[in-house]
Amino acid sequence: MLILLLAAGTAWAGGGPANVLVLHNEWDPESTEIAEYYADARDIPPGQICGVTGVDPIGSTISFSDYETYIHAAFQDCMDTLPNPEEIDYLVLTRGLPYRVDIPDGFSTSLQAMLQVGAATLVPAGVEMAGLPQASGAGSSLFYASVFNPLWPGSGGTSPFPFSNPSDSVYSTASELVTLETQPRAFRRQDVTASTGADFTGELFLVSRLDGFDAADAVALVDRAIEAEASFPDAPITCMRAADSARGARDPECAYVVEMLDGAGIPAQWIDVHDPSLSGLEMSAYLTGTTSLQSAIDGNTYVPGTFACNLTSYGAVPRNFSCDDAGEVCPESESQTSIARLVRGGVTGAHGTVAEPLNNTFPSAGMLLLYTMGYGMIESAQMTQIYLYWQNIYLGDPLTSPWAERPDVTLDTEDALPVNWPLEIRATHSAGVAQVILYVDGARIAETEGEVLETLLDGEPGDTLDILAVAIAENAVVSRPGWPTPETLARPDIQGWTTTRITLGPPEDNPEDEDPSDTGDTAAPSDTGGASSPGKVDAGCSCATTDAPVRLLLLPLMLIVLRRR
Repeated sequence: MLILLLAAGTAWAGGGPANVLVLHNEWDPESTEIAEYYADARDIPPGQICGVTGVDPIGSTISFSDYETYIHAAFQDCMDTLPNPEEIDYLVLTRGLPYRVDIPDGFSTSLQAMLQVGAATLVPAGVEMAGLPQASGAGSSLFYASVFNPLWPGSGGTSPFPFSNPSDSVYSTASELVTLETQPRAFRRQDVTASTGADFTGELFLVSRLDGFDAADAVALVDRAIEAEASFPDAPITCMRAADSARGARDPECAYVVEMLDGAGIPAQWIDVHDPSLSGLEMSAYLTGTTSLQSAIDGNTYVPGTFACNLTSYGAVPRNFSCDDAGEVCPESESQTSIARLVRGGVTGAHGTVAEPLNNTFPSAGMLLLYTMGYGMIESAQMTQIYLYWQNIYLGDPLTSPWAERPDVTLDTEDALPVNWPLEIRATHSAGVAQVILYVDGARIAETEGEVLETLLDGEPGDTLDILAVAIAENAVVSRPGWPTPETLARPDIQGWTTTRITLGPPEDNPEDEDPSDTGDTAAPSDTGGASSPGKVDAGCSCATTDAPVRLLLLPLMLIVLRRR
C-alpha cells in the first residue's frame, strides 16, 4: 500500500472542497454567515475559511494600500497556515468585502481580479503587476486590457460564424474548441506558467463571489449550485442578439455556439432580434448585451445551473448591489442593469464589470461548450476570458458543474474505527476512477490510482478525525455530432467526495485475520461506540500493521499446528 501511495503522484484538479479557500469580512456578521453556510454545504475543511478584519463592511471600494494591509495580508496568512496550500485553486469571496480596488494613476480593478493574479510578475521587468495600472494610450487616461490570460484556449477564427461584427475577433474560442481532439485540462494553479508579458507560475487563482442584493441572494446561489447537480439541465442555452453593435461583439460566436450545441443534441436557441421585454422562456444559460435588461429578466425561468452574462459597461459597479434602507427598492440607484437582478431572478452564476471594461474583456460564448462537457461554471468562463487583471466580477459557487457526473464515494465506516483497522475508501464512476485521495483534518495523507484506497489512520484511541475522501473521475471522449471534430476528449477531472468524522477506538481483532481453517463461529468486534463493521480487507494486505515480523516468525509454528489438526 505504501508503494502504491508513493507512486500515485500529485492530485489532479477538477474542483472540490480541498481546492477552495473562502474569504469573508469578520466585521460583517452576514459575510461570516454566508461563508459558514457555503463551507458547510460544500464540505470545505474548517482551516480553509479565512477571516478579514480592518475592512468597512459598507465600503464598496478600497485603496490598493488598504487592500495590501488588510485583505491580501489576511489571505496570505491563511495560506501560510494550510497543510497543503499548493492545492488551493479557487477563492470564494462573500458579500461584505469590497467590489473594487482603486490604484494610483486612476486605474482600478475588481477585488476578484486583484486576488486572481496573486504575486504574478510582469515580463521582462520582473515586478509584481498587482498595484500597477494597465496600459493606456499616449496622453490618454483611458486604460485598456493588456494582460493576456494564459488559460485562454486560442482562436479558431471568425469565418465559421453565421454573421460578423466589427469587434468579434476576440470572441472566437468556440471555433477553436470545436476542432480539438483533446480539450483543455481542468484548471490547476500549480500547472500555470508564464504567458505573453507576464509570469503566472503558481500564482493564478479562479475567483468568484457569493453576493446579490442581500445575504439571502448570496445563499441562494449556493443552494442552486447544489440543486443543479441533481440532474442534467434540459432547458435551452439561450443567446439573444444584443441591442447595439458595440454590445454585440460576442453575438456571432454566440449564434455559432447555439448551432454547434443544437446539432449535438444539447438544447440551445438563438433569438435573432433583441427583445427588451423577453419573457416566458426557460433557460440554462442567458447571454446578450444591452444597457437595459430589467424587463427581460423577471419573466423568464432559470433552471439550477444557469449562467448569465449581459455584455454592457456597468453591470457590477458597487452601487448596483445596494438596496434602499427599507430593502424594498433594489438597487436603490442603478447604473445600466445590475447583475444582482439576475441573481434575484434565479440564475446560479453571473458576470459583470465594476467599471468601464470596453467590449473585449467578457467571457467568450465558447465557455458554454466547456460547461456542457462537465467543466465548472466559473472555470469555463474564466478560461475563455482573454484578458486578466481587469474589471470582471463572477458571482456563484465555483464548484457548480451541472453537466458533470460526479464519482460516488463511500467509506467502510460511519463514525468509529479501531486504531489497528484500515479505513477503506471505494469510488465508482461510469467512466472509471482515476484517483482516490484522503484528507484528514484538512491535510492530504494518502492517495492512490484506481477505485480503492486502504490506509491506517494515524492517531490514538479517543482521537476524533475529520475525514474528506475525494475521487477524481477518468476523463472520457464525448460525442458532439455536427462539430468539425465529432468526438473530443473532455478533461474536466470531475471530483466527487464524501465527509465524516471518525473517532478512533482501541485495537480489536480483525475477523479477516482469523485462522481460515477454523470453522467455528467468529466473534464480532466489540462495540466501539456505534461503528459499523469495517469492510473486508483484501487478502495479503498487511496495511502497515506493526506486528507483521512477529506473524512471520510464528508462521512455521502455525503450520505445525494445522498439520496436527
